[in-house]
Amino acid sequence: MEIIDENNIYTNSEYKAVALGNFDGIHLGHQALLNNTVKLAKNNHIASAVFTFRQHTMEIINPEKMPFLLITLKKKIKMLSQFDLDYCILFNFTKEYSKMQPEDFIKNVLVDKLKMKIAIVGENYRFGYNASGDVKFLKEASIKYGYNVNVIKHIKINDKTVSSSYIRNLIKLGEIEEANKCLGHYFSLEGYVTEGEKIGRELGFPTANIKIDENIIIPNSGVYLTRIKITDNYFIGVTNVGFNPTFKNRDFSIETFILNFNGNIYGKFIEIEFIKKIRDEIKFKNIEDLIQQINNDVVYAQNYKNILQE
Repeated sequence: MEIIDENNIYTNSEYKAVALGNFDGIHLGHQALLNNTVKLAKNNHIASAVFTFRQHTMEIINPEKMPFLLITLKKKIKMLSQFDLDYCILFNFTKEYSKMQPEDFIKNVLVDKLKMKIAIVGENYRFGYNASGDVKFLKEASIKYGYNVNVIKHIKINDKTVSSSYIRNLIKLGEIEEANKCLGHYFSLEGYVTEGEKIGRELGFPTANIKIDENIIIPNSGVYLTRIKITDNYFIGVTNVGFNPTFKNRDFSIETFILNFNGNIYGKFIEIEFIKKIRDEIKFKNIEDLIQQINNDVVYAQNYKNILQE
């Protein structure tokens, strides 16, 4: 998959089937849309592409309403590369784009710049100034500008429409298993391991603390069964998200005890995949009770060795 941006888009004159959207999380709905894009492109002997902006559009339109994101741009590009697409077209979303009328966006961007011959969108796709453009308008303009439109229907799980906003709400509530079903993959946080207060080490359970992108959503406070990717190796882990209330004046942290791992990973980039919530955070009466509970959490996690082979 080749990355194209504003600077080299003019050097590419291939006609394309283009998937359109924000693609935050690359959930099941996005996956259906992307797979359909590749199929349509091959059937019509044109290139396949995904077009999205580097920033979430709300970051420019209304920063106060900017949602926390499910994945970083780096992770999004990595996941998109798994779909056999020819191109990933990434533009910076600017004030100028936010003020562009729907027809101008179609003509000046999708048709003239991207050479789009097939648009692949979800049912609720919106674009243009004040999101005034919709699927109906996209279809109406297709006759004038010479492209086709393929609309992917919503995917539902338990009668709930799979969407990035719905998944964000599940994660905020700590309902990781339901979120993962909608995503079609494990929700994860990634970042560099930083030095913490070393309380876990004093308790006999040294933890890896990570610093994540401030725009990424964080699960509800609690203790989670996790799978940790270090370089190309996976380990089972128990991750505490929150303030560890047994100790006073603790800052919010994401701390992971990695089972069967003794290496030094300070400064290394790791990914923590959330499998399920084990329990809520608890304020224990004493350190002994806390240690006993951590032991119980570790024993619980050890029963999930199968996640290493997934």
